[in-house]
Amino acid sequence: METIDNVIRNRMKSGKAAGYNLTSDHILYSHHILVTYMRNIFNLMLKHSYVPDEFGRGVIVPLVKDKRGDLFSSSNYRGIMVSPVISKIFELYLLDKFGNFLNSSDLQLVFKKNIGCGPGVFLAQNVVE
Repeated sequence: METIDNVIRNRMKSGKAAGYNLTSDHILYSHHILVTYMRNIFNLMLKHSYVPDEFGRGVIVPLVKDKRGDLFSSSNYRGIMVSPVISKIFELYLLDKFGNFLNSSDLQLVFKKNIGCGPGVFLAQNVVE
């Protein structure tokens, strides 16, 4: 229970976009018994190797890249997916519990913790040249 409670209290951010009408604030300010229920559900999911399909669904929202740029150009937007809050808690719970065992390859250049896309861009430019 401590892990889930730590995830909720320390890693969830207040005021984030709602995923299916449930916000992080609903969880942050809920009764403490909710942590017990989530622990039971998450442990059952791990025990039975089952994750509900709804955990992988979300709403794609367009975000403006450059507010001073052309707001009518589709290239000035990027999409982000707003996931259900419960699936985000489950993801953070798994990372907290098993993150030390999840290593990426040294050949992976982007989407790594504390590494931007600079090395990948540099490599691509050198290959093209």
